[in-house]
Amino acid sequence: MKRSLGLMLCLVTTAVPIESQATDSARQIAESNVAQWNAAFAKGNMDGILALYADNALLVQPNGSVAKGAGEIREFWQSLIGQGAYAMDIVDVRSEQDGSIIATARLSDIKTLRSEQPQTIKYHYGGVLYSVLRRQPDGSWKAQVQRWSAGRGI
Repeated sequence: MKRSLGLMLCLVTTAVPIESQATDSARQIAESNVAQWNAAFAKGNMDGILALYADNALLVQPNGSVAKGAGEIREFWQSLIGQGAYAMDIVDVRSEQDGSIIATARLSDIKTLRSEQPQTIKYHYGGVLYSVLRRQPDGSWKAQVQRWSAGRGI
């Protein structure tokens, strides 16, 4: 009985750090992915943005319409990038049983105020962006599905 209890205690105490490490790893992957998005946004690099999507990705727009394929996804981003400078900020990351990662981000509009010392202000929109990231055969993580929500933010 003591041996069984000791074995169970050992399994429980070693399982917690593994789960924590998986969460940390998922967070690092999501943060790296968002950094790539933000770098592409900042440069208006449409090819860089499209490269962050899996080949058969879907993008669900705030109005509910679905963009499929590089052409439709490109149209969505061209209209958004033309409206200002944006950046994504991770607000939540979840690792799923199937190995995918769900990253929740909020989109911020970035403005630089002109004065003696330039200041940057971020305006957070009410909507959020949910991305299902999947590991690709080359080892990279790309958005398989993205859903933009224009509702209340986090």
